[in-house]
Amino acid sequence: MARRRSSSARFIDPMNVVEEPADGLHLLHSAIAVGASFDSAERQPCCRCHPQTRQIVFEIILSWTKNVLRGPRMLWIHGDAGSGKTAIAQSVAEFCAESGQLGATFFFAHGMGDLADARFLVATLAYKLARSNPALRTHISRAIERTASILSQPIQAQAMHLIVEPYKMINSGEETTPKVVVIDALDACERDDAQLQVLMLIAELLAVHRLPLCFLITSRSSTHLEAAFDLPVFRGMANRIPLQLFSSESDIRTFLWAGISEITSTRAPGTIPESWPSVDAVNVLVRKSDRHFLYPSTVLRYVADPRGDPVQRLVGVVIAAADDAPRPPLDQLYHHILSAAPESARHVLGLLSVLRASFSLAELQILLGLEIPHNGGLDGLSAFIECPRAAGASRVRILQQAAVEFLHDRRRSQPFWTDPRVYHARVAAVCIRFITRNLDECAPVDLTTYQYIRRRWTEHLSNSVPTAELLGALGDARFAYSRVLSEVRAVVSWLDVDPEIAPELLSLWRAWQTDLRRGFT
Repeated sequence: MARRRSSSARFIDPMNVVEEPADGLHLLHSAIAVGASFDSAERQPCCRCHPQTRQIVFEIILSWTKNVLRGPRMLWIHGDAGSGKTAIAQSVAEFCAESGQLGATFFFAHGMGDLADARFLVATLAYKLARSNPALRTHISRAIERTASILSQPIQAQAMHLIVEPYKMINSGEETTPKVVVIDALDACERDDAQLQVLMLIAELLAVHRLPLCFLITSRSSTHLEAAFDLPVFRGMANRIPLQLFSSESDIRTFLWAGISEITSTRAPGTIPESWPSVDAVNVLVRKSDRHFLYPSTVLRYVADPRGDPVQRLVGVVIAAADDAPRPPLDQLYHHILSAAPESARHVLGLLSVLRASFSLAELQILLGLEIPHNGGLDGLSAFIECPRAAGASRVRILQQAAVEFLHDRRRSQPFWTDPRVYHARVAAVCIRFITRNLDECAPVDLTTYQYIRRRWTEHLSNSVPTAELLGALGDARFAYSRVLSEVRAVVSWLDVDPEIAPELLSLWRAWQTDLRRGFT
């Protein structure tokens, strides 16, 4: 699992990647999910709670962090999509970092490669714990230097070598206030069994090894996680905060007025009427929010876009909210925003919805082979996408998993449906052409893009429908004969689903698979 990483755009010769000697902590860094930390550049700007909202929830959490020696070492915060779980996790992480009680964080993200993969959890937590504790750092670094292969072992073995044993080496026998570990969006971790595996590992760290840690975990409410926390092992170890019991219209109203005030402050004097918006308009939005923060936060991002008129945009939102269409308010809002967006921008949105990582604008243009202007290329989609204002600023990403779920649900999105199989096919074809082109040119390429393509092209292929573009790309014999056996197996398996589509293509890849197998015997 260990591999070279780059946090910014770098260019390399793909035929000449050389590993450099490194100490244990540097090797550990190569195996972490870089964007999982609460202060990661990939997550900026991140959502956090308004200081005058969620006050009761924060009082409960802060009381827990101060009294954790005398109570449960786990706190599970759960709620529906858009209930503000990630904002709470971010705010708690920032508070604990300032107070010196933060140990580590891992913010999972749906469908985002490393950020949805439990295999990166322990290495990431160990690295952050090492950075926060010099004594621990020494022992974790030595553990990696002794057995670098630990990074490719199951997370239970990793935890023993990288967390449990180092803690035992520095244990003075004195009881100290546990460090807080924040794990956000556990439900975004791929596979239910992996989520349960993470919970059981945490239980082992606390109940068996009695490490000086406590865990704040957030997730959507789900049957399998409810069942997990009902297991005997978690009795007395975990408390729960169901956010639906603490949601209020008052918090939503405070959040909306604060956002509107910020929008007004960024516009030139006289461009927005002093009476804007009306109390009635805000009340409509509060009702439509149904005590969830996703609806008002989407409204505010849409209205705040500097490329639009905030007054007219809010009028449009309120009118759409008053429509009698038989849709949930959030779906109605999404329909309203997308109906005004250019088709080219919606196409980019569809592509982003299937990517497994976030990219800078420059990286995205290389990966997708598109020209996206820095200003106006994603007009009208700031409510969905984090849009950089300059070539190297921030990363382009979809802000909410709820938006992806809407786009991929034909019944909900209707004319704005983005068939994920078609967009996976588009990305897979682009990846194949990228690899084929570099077989000819061997030109320097962007490292982030190159790593993504090499690691993810077969995943996009397996989720694709057989479009003419994709089949044409797969038909290039130069590409086929440059692939390793595992990739060839993936292609043959995908083509085998409907061999009548391209029998000549299937024959090409089967023949190469046979040749490769002979080479290994």
